[in-house]
Amino acid sequence: METVKKGKMFTPVSIGAATVWFSTHCGAGFASGTQELQYFANHGWYGPLLPFLTIFIIAITYYVGAETARQTDKWTYHDWAMEAYKPIGLLGSILIEIAIVITTIAASAACIAAGATLGQQQFGWPPFLGSLLMFLIVLFLSIFGEKVVRNNAMIMTVAIISIVIIVLVAGLVKFAPEIKQLYAQKYVNPEATKWSVVGAAAATTPASFGNAFLWALTYAGFQMGIIGAFANSFKGGKTKSETKGAVIFGYILNSLMLAGVVLLIFAGMPEVYTNPEAKVLPTLYMVGQLDMPILSVLYPILLFLALVTTAVGLTFALVERLNPYVLKNLANEKVRKGIIAAVVLVVIWAVSSLGLMWVVQVAYKYLGIYNWFAIILPLWILGFRNIAARDRAAKESAAV
Repeated sequence: METVKKGKMFTPVSIGAATVWFSTHCGAGFASGTQELQYFANHGWYGPLLPFLTIFIIAITYYVGAETARQTDKWTYHDWAMEAYKPIGLLGSILIEIAIVITTIAASAACIAAGATLGQQQFGWPPFLGSLLMFLIVLFLSIFGEKVVRNNAMIMTVAIISIVIIVLVAGLVKFAPEIKQLYAQKYVNPEATKWSVVGAAAATTPASFGNAFLWALTYAGFQMGIIGAFANSFKGGKTKSETKGAVIFGYILNSLMLAGVVLLIFAGMPEVYTNPEAKVLPTLYMVGQLDMPILSVLYPILLFLALVTTAVGLTFALVERLNPYVLKNLANEKVRKGIIAAVVLVVIWAVSSLGLMWVVQVAYKYLGIYNWFAIILPLWILGFRNIAARDRAAKESAAV
């Protein structure tokens, strides 16, 4: 176990881990704006402020994962979970496994559903045709082109983030008067999405801080599916200071970006919420209001590429996870992975057929609730206690 606790906070490893968190969070679902509208912007003037709380909760939890991995030198989520959840390590690893599998299916389904919606809005395609094309593209790339997608994923990530930043700067400048007016009147949405454990996804309620707070907590919950990738990306971290640097830098990046997109979408209230097309792809709608033809062309293209890249990456990760245990007697690995990918994508396609709004409002909500009990609270209680115990043991060992 590495006992070094002090050192530089911001190193290539800590900054790299923070950017992995940023690029994973700022993927297709984020870039479409659907999540920001449903979980923050549609709840009123305090919506753009709550991302700072949400990302803080995520940062604390990610810290436990990364620091446990660093202390124990165990970097896969299964291995470090066994240490973080002690004395219920096996149960903890199973709980995280379930969360990551569900996240993979739900996020991939959201990509396919968003792709179908994008095709409908841009080209007038029927939703079934759009989702079928997304299914076939993702299946083909998962079998034959995963390396191409993986090698270009960072380029796509940098491109989509760069365009989002341009959209944010242009949008916040143009819509500053609207934002100022909405805040001056302390605007709340009279038909905000109602948070409830049961009930229809379309249920509404007059916006209140309590309702918005629950949605913000839920957003933090379903983002826990990224914790494994974040901890693994911190591999090579040597000190506790580096772990802190990773989550601090990650907090700044993610909270500012999330709050910025929420504020941009909030500037379009209430139409961005009441317009059915705008409600599904809010950021694309706001881009259309900027009167910048180049962005109106470029943003949909980059959004489509981000959807495909994310779906292929997630699908391939799940295929790799299942590959050692499924169809073991089939010698041809490419055929075996192709069959697994096809079955996985059929499940994902079935979920996506319920629509992007269902995935965002319902699937993510229940995933968020599950993750609070399966990941966040256990890691806050057991994870921090086990980190402190390892620190004490290392201190005592060094003193001998």
